[in-house]
Amino acid sequence: MAVRADERKAEIIDGLANKVATRVRDIAPDMGERFVRLFLRDVSPSDLVERDPGDLYGAALAVLRLAEVRLPGEVNLRVYNPRLDQHGWQSTHTVVEIVTDDMPFLVDSVSMELQRHGLGIHLIVHPVLAIERDEGGRLTDVATPSDLPDVRRESLMHIEVDRISDTDLMAALETDLRRILHDVRAAVVDWQAMTGKVEVALADLAPARGQLPDEELDETAEFLRWLAGDAFTF
Repeated sequence: MAVRADERKAEIIDGLANKVATRVRDIAPDMGERFVRLFLRDVSPSDLVERDPGDLYGAALAVLRLAEVRLPGEVNLRVYNPRLDQHGWQSTHTVVEIVTDDMPFLVDSVSMELQRHGLGIHLIVHPVLAIERDEGGRLTDVATPSDLPDVRRESLMHIEVDRISDTDLMAALETDLRRILHDVRAAVVDWQAMTGKVEVALADLAPARGQLPDEELDETAEFLRWLAGDAFTF
């Protein structure tokens, strides 16, 4: 049964990748096809099989469009209710789309903010991709991080939550998500600076040899190395 589900998933992705490659004229066919395959690669078969292929196509293309132009440090984000007549696809849920630099704590932080708003999460699609861009931030290529190890990694999110009908509440959610993502970036940058300070503190212990007991210095150094060894979140 699991084999059949995987086969059906492969068929769906093949069809969607071919559709993007042949129908989207302003994106290189091979890049559009590759994006769809990478975007949907880790989605469970059940989440793909139960959905209308047209809506899957629209959701993948929407994230690709959102990722088309972005400069380092920027957050591309929108919260909306997809409508067939307006967006070319539809969903019974409210959709959150995010494209940003890849960082630790993104999914947990966004999920917690959605839950703080009282929203149930129905689906998270979250590939981390290597995305090449020109000087203006326009997307020129996309691949797995292992295929392009020297290219900046970007985090792409498609999240479906309980439907929000009030446009003011959707706007408030978008504002709060932008704030959370700003806080995550600040924490990540600060975390790197603080781990650097640990190395400085370790170096500062050396001149204290002979002035303080070795046992005390060794214990202090061991504690600092423990902090810097991912045992503590700065």
